[in-house]
Amino acid sequence: MYKKSHTQTHITKPALGLFEFVALMALMTSLVALSIDAMLPALHQIGDDLGIVATQDTHLIVSLFFIGMGFGQLYYGPVSDDKGRRYAIISGLIIFAIGSLVCMFAETLTVMLIGRVIQAFGVSGPRIAALAVIRDQYEGEAMARVMSFIMMVFILVPMLAPSFGQAILLMFSWHHIFSAFLVIGLLTGIWFFVRQPETLPKDQRSPFSWRQLAISSKYILTHRMVMFYTIAMGLIFGGFLAYISASQTVFQQIYDTGELFPLYFALLTPILFKKLN
Repeated sequence: MYKKSHTQTHITKPALGLFEFVALMALMTSLVALSIDAMLPALHQIGDDLGIVATQDTHLIVSLFFIGMGFGQLYYGPVSDDKGRRYAIISGLIIFAIGSLVCMFAETLTVMLIGRVIQAFGVSGPRIAALAVIRDQYEGEAMARVMSFIMMVFILVPMLAPSFGQAILLMFSWHHIFSAFLVIGLLTGIWFFVRQPETLPKDQRSPFSWRQLAISSKYILTHRMVMFYTIAMGLIFGGFLAYISASQTVFQQIYDTGELFPLYFALLTPILFKKLN
């Protein structure tokens, strides 16, 4: 069933049809995976162009992205509750575009890494707020159905993203991968801005409070079971991050898979997701 409102102004029925809504939300949540995995085939070329001597330094292009996401999610969670879902998504996509431009014109590794952190911070906006939009409009079985459709797309994107990046490299340079991010981010922002109305009315928003943040943080950090699962997931995710960061080096430079790297990566992705879940 649709989520019932506590006030007369709250949206009680999604403005978009199920197919369009799922496609839009899936695209926004998948921008993270696309921004990470599409870069993998280009790491060696980026390293050569930026004069990176140590191969492992190119792994920072992937690993620092997760640091930017961590800070971005801490910021955009409260912001989406304070200023609304549309503000969080549109502002996040703008920051994502700025980061993409910085990366596109980077001439040193330092500038590239700064751009990647900015990218990651921005893409956290649509990633976090899209889930909030879903919760604002659906509950129960309907929400589970929407989330299952979105997860199907979310799993497919990491499989296909390296092939997307490799296809761009066959015709252009690594700079055009960031051009593709710009275009995809722009189209996503326009689609969302035109078609999806705000789902959190002003009278239901929660103003940001440092005091409340401190209280919530203290509760989480002192809850033994929560911290146990957090540490466990951190250890699992650490292995996942190491695999993602080093996969291009392992497959292309150690096993010499060349342009077949995206194929091997795609074949192993379902196994990886199964282990993580």
